[in-house]
Amino acid sequence: MTVTFPLTEKRDAETLLKHLTLHNLSFPGNCVVSLKAHVAQVSSSHTTALGTARTAW
Repeated sequence: MTVTFPLTEKRDAETLLKHLTLHNLSFPGNCVVSLKAHVAQVSSSHTTALGTARTAW
């Protein structure tokens, strides 16, 4: 499953990685993170954790 996370000044890539860790998702452990200009695409087979992380973001 791949989910898009919007990035802003306050919610940057570093904040996203910390947020994913709170949901038991770790890069490069069990998810893949691709950064674009204003979004990050996160892929993981842990769909429940990824969905929860996206909802909480």
